[in-house]
Amino acid sequence: MLAVREPAVSNMFYPGNPEELKQMLTYFLEQAPLYPYKPEAVVSPHAGYVYSGPTAAVSYKQFLNLDPDKHYDVLLIGPSHYVPFGGISFGYYDYWETPLGDVPVNKKRIEEFVALYKDKLPITLNTLPHQKEHSLEVQVPFLQMVLKDFSIIPVVYGQIDFSIVEEVIDFFKDDRDDTVVVISTDLSHYYPDEVARQIDAYCHLAVEKLDISYLDKCEACGKIGLAAIIDYARKKGWKSKVLDYKTSGDTSGDRSAVVGYASYIFYK
Repeated sequence: MLAVREPAVSNMFYPGNPEELKQMLTYFLEQAPLYPYKPEAVVSPHAGYVYSGPTAAVSYKQFLNLDPDKHYDVLLIGPSHYVPFGGISFGYYDYWETPLGDVPVNKKRIEEFVALYKDKLPITLNTLPHQKEHSLEVQVPFLQMVLKDFSIIPVVYGQIDFSIVEEVIDFFKDDRDDTVVVISTDLSHYYPDEVARQIDAYCHLAVEKLDISYLDKCEACGKIGLAAIIDYARKKGWKSKVLDYKTSGDTSGDRSAVVGYASYIFYK
C-alpha cells in the first residue's frame, strides 16, 4: 500500500475543484512580476489563497527561471500549527495528493538524512504533525503550476533552535543545483495595518541584510525557518531580495487586524 497524504485544507484555503484551482493560480501567476533571479531558496506565505495567493505567486513565478527540462527536489519547510512537539518531522509519504494530482516524495533522500542524523538530531518519521498542517500543503499546487518534473522533501518543525533547521537545509541543498528550498511563513498577526507594517519591516531587514539579529523584533510564525535560511544564505554568500509584501488588508479591505505576507528570494 502506498502512503498518500490527502489534502487537509482543500475547499478551505484553496478551491478543491481542479479547474477552479488552476484558474485561480494562473491568474495569480500572470499578475506576478518575473525578476532575473534564479532561486536557490524562496520564502512564501501560507494563508488562504484569497489573502496570500498574490504574494505567494511572486515567489513561485521566479521558478520559471529554473531549467524547464530538469528534475528538481523541493525542500519544503514550515512550522507546526496543530501538533506541539520538539524536533523535526518528515512527511514520510509516497505521494502528496492535491486537486491537481499526486506529487512524489523523495523518500530516498529523507532516509539518507535520517540514517546520518538519527542519533544527533530530534527527528521523527511520525507523520502526525503533517496530517492537518496547512503551511506546506498550500505550497504544493503552486509548485505543480511552475515545475514540470519535481519531487518534494516535506519538513515540519516544532519548538527547536533554528540551527537544527539550518542543518537540514545544509544537508539537502549542499550546493546542489537540482534542489530548491521553500520556507513557509506568514509575518505578524492581527495588528492594525500600520502597526503590522512597522513590525514586518524588521523581517524585511533581516532578509535584506542577511542578519538574523533583526528577527528579534520580527513576529513571523515561521521565524525558526526564516532564521535558518537567512543564516545559511549569509554563510553561502548568497544575495537576497524582498520581492513582495502585502497585508490581508490589501485583499480584504479590513485594516483593523491584519496578517502580513512576504515573498523573499535568495540567489547566487
